Amino acid sequence: MKKRLAAMVLALAMLFSLSPAAVAEDSVYFTAVDERVLDLNDSTMPFWFGGYLYVAATVFRESGVGYSYNIVSQTLVLYDSSRSLVFDIATGAGTDGQGNLYDHVCVTRGGVTFVAASPVASFFGRTYSNTRVNHGYLIRVKSSSAVLPDSMFTETATYQLDTKYQQYQKKNSAEQTPDREPEESGDPELPDDPTSGKSIYLCFLAEDAATVDGWLDTLENYGGRAAFYFTEEALSRCGDQLRRLAVSGSAIGLALTAGNEPAAEQLDRMNRTVFAAAGVKTRLVYGAAADAASLQSAGYCPLSAKIDRSKYGLTASSGASSLLKQIGNRRGAVSVWLGSNVTPGALRTFLSSAEEGEDRLLAMTEIAS
Repeated sequence: MKKRLAAMVLALAMLFSLSPAAVAEDSVYFTAVDERVLDLNDSTMPFWFGGYLYVAATVFRESGVGYSYNIVSQTLVLYDSSRSLVFDIATGAGTDGQGNLYDHVCVTRGGVTFVAASPVASFFGRTYSNTRVNHGYLIRVKSSSAVLPDSMFTETATYQLDTKYQQYQKKNSAEQTPDREPEESGDPELPDDPTSGKSIYLCFLAEDAATVDGWLDTLENYGGRAAFYFTEEALSRCGDQLRRLAVSGSAIGLALTAGNEPAAEQLDRMNRTVFAAAGVKTRLVYGAAADAASLQSAGYCPLSAKIDRSKYGLTASSGASSLLKQIGNRRGAVSVWLGSNVTPGALRTFLSSAEEGEDRLLAMTEIAS
């Protein structure tokens, strides 16, 4: 009979929750293997999700662990000479050759497969550390070949880290055009050669279970991901949707409601509901009137969308076209707050056009929020 190791993973989640998860807007997570700093980019950057720190599975390949991905069966295998872990991309679970089951150790974001750092590192005889450095944090996976302790490595790797950060900043220029009201018409014309292949973070206000299912069905048909911010009232009746999101690669967030209650108390209660339903927690928060600084100091990641579309929603093909124009006029990755007034038909039109433009529909992360 398979022995479930969920208790171990949940205990690790409690440990991770004490780590510095929320970083400043211009901070990043670097990744290193032994004494080598890996390239820095948004698609493979480590992130916290549901209390776990996830790193790209390819980081373990860089650490000498065998790596095999089967696109047909949607499985990823990490292995060495004596053991292996098989990950089911759809469910996020992993199994080893002894029949042990590891829950919530695999997440797919933007076509990249990430695995929970601590249990996977431990399984293959690696260790990992999370160290504060200039510009953010350094996640270092260490094998028996590692020589320098973390304190000495962070000092000697300063030049590598600064160089990687400068390259990252140059590639992902955060320069923006001035904010404009997202009118249904009157947006500036796109340039003759509009930028394609953008990273887009769609964010929804989740208030109804059936509506969330409709959005998810549409997104999954196009291979897209998004973030769903639930009101407290919706959490109590959306258990199935929370469980579906926990394994889909899309993100779960919490939507604060106005009131006299301290935000931290409300968020703590909401996270308990999420954990009871789906076995995960989240630090992603939307609160239109909330104090972003206080939320950050409490360890949460408040949404700061580049485009606020909630006043107009997304209900017609003309709205989808207008939103795509707005996104095209922004540099770098673009986050969009859609609110709850979004129809599946208009969303399909938007996703189809985005697919033609080779845009990537990604789930919000704590770095991008």
